Amino acid sequence: MNRDEVTGLQKETAGSNLLYLQSGGPTAVINATAYGVIAESEHSLPEGAKLFVARHGIMGVIRGDLLEIRREKKELLRLRKTPSMAFGSTRYELCSDEDYRCVEETIRRYEIGHILINGGNGSAAAALRLQHRLDADGVNCAVLVIPKTVDNDVAGIDHAPGFPSAARHVVISVSELIRDMWSYETDLIMAVEVMGRNTGFLAAASLAAGETGPAPDLIYVPERTFDPERFVRDVREVVSRKGKCFAVIPEGVKTASGKYLFEDTTVNKGKDPSINMGGITGYLSTLLRKHFTCKIRCIDLGLMQRCAAHDASPVDREEAEQLGRMAVRLAAGGHREEMLTIRRRPGEEPYAPEYGVMPLAETAGLSAVLPEEYIGDDEHSVRESYLQYILPLLGELPAAAEMIEM
Repeated sequence: MNRDEVTGLQKETAGSNLLYLQSGGPTAVINATAYGVIAESEHSLPEGAKLFVARHGIMGVIRGDLLEIRREKKELLRLRKTPSMAFGSTRYELCSDEDYRCVEETIRRYEIGHILINGGNGSAAAALRLQHRLDADGVNCAVLVIPKTVDNDVAGIDHAPGFPSAARHVVISVSELIRDMWSYETDLIMAVEVMGRNTGFLAAASLAAGETGPAPDLIYVPERTFDPERFVRDVREVVSRKGKCFAVIPEGVKTASGKYLFEDTTVNKGKDPSINMGGITGYLSTLLRKHFTCKIRCIDLGLMQRCAAHDASPVDREEAEQLGRMAVRLAAGGHREEMLTIRRRPGEEPYAPEYGVMPLAETAGLSAVLPEEYIGDDEHSVRESYLQYILPLLGELPAAAEMIEM
């Protein structure tokens, strides 16, 4: 069957307008991507073509709630450094024939020829399903995905925009907290919760705190089973040597039973664990207080990891914008059913990104995980080789004075 023939019907004539939408969770640089899309649209779209954005992602498309973007708005000058998601988002997934009918009606009404979805691996899978449905229904509209995530779990790329900035925030915060821990001579245990549903990229990034001072004593990752008894032994061993212990634990670690720590009913009584990811600091605090009498501080770095534009990675912001610009050029060139990619240019020192594309089918439904080569044999450490991966993405880290031994 010819690609332009679907279910025996000729496709509708494609519109010339472009639709951009943000999907899933925020990042510190997703609006830099939006800025790149808007700035490039002025130069690369066909004459007379319009750029629309959907309010609150796919829900805006379902409702026909689109905003036409014009470059002359003074707010656009600030968009590149605006935190979180300027146009709103949703985690809703198209799930019914009525949903798809509404989306197709919006596409026709606004004469949309290309949709740019700025999202993570779940959004990539949803985009592929949408493209197949549009093709099956004879709607001539092409879908492209611009990746973003803080977890860094998008498959097929070196890293996704949003991750370097979240990693930078983790590194700086951990470095500052370690120094706070050493301000007093008293024994102290700090356990810090970071994001990372199924991957340890963010937790592993905390190793880079050692570039400006002490590194964490213990770093755990979801790629390894979390044994609470072993965790207590690990902490006790460090405290016995140093009088203090600093541990980093991602929200996504699981016990041997296959459950997340936040699913523990002794801490989260009466709560449905499916409602929110994370929230393991309560569990950690309860666990540690059962075994230690010294001061204990359990800290959740929280949403600031994904929306803290004030300390975003300059590398991340630049790459996010460039992917937005590239997406518009690809749309104007007729690309469809693809995701944009960032890979490392081989043999380049210092680090240099290489932008490209890959078929959506090769990434949708897949998740990247922290490579085994970076995980220590003791299962509570990260190998130094990880620094070669993460440091070029962070940008220059704040320098600090070393006045006393820590």
